[in-house]
Amino acid sequence: MKRFRKPVIVVICFLAMLSFMQSALADAGSFDIGLDGETPIPSLVASRLKELSNQSVGRVLSPNELAEFQDILKKHGWPTYRTSGPEIIEICGDLLRRSGQDFSFQRYMLRLLDQQVGDDIRPAAYARIADNIYAAHEDKQLYGTLWRLDGDRALTWPPIKSEDGMLFFRDFYGMPSLDEELAAISKASPDSYHNVYEGALAQPSATYSRPDIRRTLGDLIYLDQQLRNELSKAKAKGDEALSEKVREKIVAIDRENLSRLKAIFDEVGFPTREMVGIDGVSTAFLLVQHADEDPLFQRHALALAEPLMRQRQMSRRQFAMLSDRVSLAFGEPQVYGTQMVMQDGKYVLQPTIDIDNLDSRRKEMALGPHLKMLESANSDEN
Repeated sequence: MKRFRKPVIVVICFLAMLSFMQSALADAGSFDIGLDGETPIPSLVASRLKELSNQSVGRVLSPNELAEFQDILKKHGWPTYRTSGPEIIEICGDLLRRSGQDFSFQRYMLRLLDQQVGDDIRPAAYARIADNIYAAHEDKQLYGTLWRLDGDRALTWPPIKSEDGMLFFRDFYGMPSLDEELAAISKASPDSYHNVYEGALAQPSATYSRPDIRRTLGDLIYLDQQLRNELSKAKAKGDEALSEKVREKIVAIDRENLSRLKAIFDEVGFPTREMVGIDGVSTAFLLVQHADEDPLFQRHALALAEPLMRQRQMSRRQFAMLSDRVSLAFGEPQVYGTQMVMQDGKYVLQPTIDIDNLDSRRKEMALGPHLKMLESANSDEN
């Protein structure tokens, strides 16, 4: 059985998501549950899970049923499509929804399932489960999949826990923006949208046309993030000598990664979801952002990415960040206000065009208001 999956690709989550992830991880010590790995859940155990599901329809699991469900997952892991098939995933999803007597367990499992979203877990169905769980315990939702009708208008209800976290998730997985969705619901039958979210949790495991490139990107980002984590730790300790040594290593690894990244782009252009998966595209973006030594390459990559971004085949947020980085590298003001600089002890925007309309442009790219971004950055710094 696997614990939290050692990633082939590191999915880059923005700071806005950290509060949810950290709250889930805070409960991780209470449970010893991973994925089922290479061994399918035994047929007798699968039959027992079906019995638990059938006998608990329409209610929460009793303490004994919940304990049994948890014990099964501790022993065998959460089922994956490759090893146990879709039916058992659906059953476990139903049981997770009914595990409301233990919110910390539900949060832990959401964190575990998060790494399967887009692989064998359907993003929309995962979002609805998470929203129902949080709505039941905190009267808040994470991703905006719950709503009510006010006359002929659809409104999110209960309120969103973190707007930026919601924007990130919807953008990352190519879901409609919340405004687009609410407008469509208001014009059409709400039931059609309930079906989108209440459909199957499982989906066939993702396949990739270029697994070799996916593996290469995984290797590159592993070193990239390992060194940057070391730098963060050194800075937190106030060890300037160590920080400088790590910075030198980062410069060297960025240069090496750039060479290998260029070879990939020369062969296939900007890697697509079909080639390397959602997280692979995200990883390619991050590596390009760290290629500051070659702004011409960054601008070339940005041009290749734009049509894919407009088709929602990659994150608009990451595209905006790279676009701003390229603009500043060529001495031009940024468009989306994603790049900040420390000035007089606090973060401020680097030169940005048309500040009055900045938040409108940011909204188009699934970014929240710029003042909230600055407030968050400065509160983290303090």
